[in-house]
Amino acid sequence: MSAPFHRPGTRSLDRTEIALGDPEFVGRLLQRACDEIYEVEHAVMTSRDGLVVASDTASAGVDGGDSVAMRGSAMAAAAIGIGDHFTGLLHQGRLQSTVFEADRGCVGVFPVSSTLLLVVTSTPGVNLGRFNAAAKRVLGMLLAPTY
Repeated sequence: MSAPFHRPGTRSLDRTEIALGDPEFVGRLLQRACDEIYEVEHAVMTSRDGLVVASDTASAGVDGGDSVAMRGSAMAAAAIGIGDHFTGLLHQGRLQSTVFEADRGCVGVFPVSSTLLLVVTSTPGVNLGRFNAAAKRVLGMLLAPTY
C-alpha cells in the first residue's frame, strides 16, 4: 500500500511514493502532526480490525501496554464498522469519517485505505470545526508528507 510523498526539487507537486505500511515512518509522521498541529493531541494509525500500526509517542504509552493507541484502535474499528453499516443502510454512500464531539474535545476516525484507519483526538476545548480542519491536515501529512 503506498501513497503520494513530497520530495523537494521534483516536478508535479514534488510527489513520489512511500509505503504507509512502514510503521516507523508513519509513527514519525504522526508524532510530527501532534507536534505541529496545536489542535491534535493524539494520532494513531490502525488496521480495520483494531490492531495498532503506528502512533505518536504519547499514544503508545511508556511500556506499550494499555495505552491510548491500543484502546483507541479497538474502538475505532468498532466505530467505523457501525458508521459503514449506518451510512449503507441510509444509502448515503461511502463513509468518509466518524467524528465524536465531547465537552472537552473531539475524536475522529478516518478511513485512509481499505485496510487502514487514522484515529485523531483533539486537545481539550477544541470545537468540531477546528477539529475537522486539524484532522484533515493530519491526513494531508500522511498522504503527502514533506521533509
